[in-house]
Amino acid sequence: MNNLFIVNTPFHLLTSFIISHSFTAKDNNYLALIHPHSFEKWGESPLLTFMSSTECGYKNVYPLGHFLSSRHREVPFKQQVQQVKDTLGQLNIEQVFLGSDIDPQNQMLVAALGLEHFYRYEDGLYSYYNENRRRSKLDALFHHAKLKLLMKKSDIHSQLYLNTSTASDSHAGLGDYMYKPELLQRYSPKPIKITTEYINQALDLFKQANLWHSTLQGPSILYLSQPLVEKGLITKEEETKQLVYLAETLASKGKILYKPHPNDSKEKLQYFQTQCPQLEIWPTPEPAELVLAMEPQIKLLISYESTTLMYGNMFAQQPINCISLSDFTKHPMYPKYKEIMMAAGVKFPKDLLELQELLS
Repeated sequence: MNNLFIVNTPFHLLTSFIISHSFTAKDNNYLALIHPHSFEKWGESPLLTFMSSTECGYKNVYPLGHFLSSRHREVPFKQQVQQVKDTLGQLNIEQVFLGSDIDPQNQMLVAALGLEHFYRYEDGLYSYYNENRRRSKLDALFHHAKLKLLMKKSDIHSQLYLNTSTASDSHAGLGDYMYKPELLQRYSPKPIKITTEYINQALDLFKQANLWHSTLQGPSILYLSQPLVEKGLITKEEETKQLVYLAETLASKGKILYKPHPNDSKEKLQYFQTQCPQLEIWPTPEPAELVLAMEPQIKLLISYESTTLMYGNMFAQQPINCISLSDFTKHPMYPKYKEIMMAAGVKFPKDLLELQELLS
């Protein structure tokens, strides 16, 4: 079987790596990178470099960058599609795996290859429930017309179902590879569980390649940032207050590592570092799931709505507590997502007092 994995984020890259070394380990696996998030930093990470290369087992890797994007108009769309047909199109791809089935470029690549179906692998928390993110019928029709126009400009002729409604909703999806399919709150034609055994099986490959290096010397707490200040969901001062409180309360439990989100502003990070010098900014580019797996000294994971909270107990090689501060904000997590996270074992303190009780 010839398989193509379409990747847009480091998390996609990790999940594709796991699937390609378990479910499709005996197949010919190829990798396509479409507008990969923070790609300029991937080269700083031996793990990301390894997972996005032929060294980890892919037969070939195709960096498509801004495929059929307005950022890449210097090469005519028809020419971009022809280049894909002359390369990927010659591989006789039989199965495609992708994380986002509403991404226009992902769908255009599937269509350009003449395929009408694919398998989804999860794209995080929003893959478990999607009704609150559904576009209006008018908006969906508008985006559908845009995709049809893009196909015409690109000389793509396909009967692929075009999804413009909400993520993980394409009728072209044959199934869903999920870390916790038992928590799904939407329809899936075929949920498929990515087990802890398969995760560890893939992680062993890092060790075999001598890429598994723990750097933390003592107990640590990992704080996963999210751009809530940038979105106006919390003020910079409010988050600073919580960070200072965490640093003081958890001083005896280890240092706090602040892993920035790609969309965090530099000004916010500098402000946090000034106001809370105990905080260690830790800009590692790897997915947080990999960090948990590689660093046994991390015993506590704190964030707001990060998907990693759901998977902490699957990737960490040690017991770990996962805590969400979502209820601290004026705009707490959407109820369905909170329900899913609580079912995954994530704790939701309502205030600093309840947080202190959890941490004691």
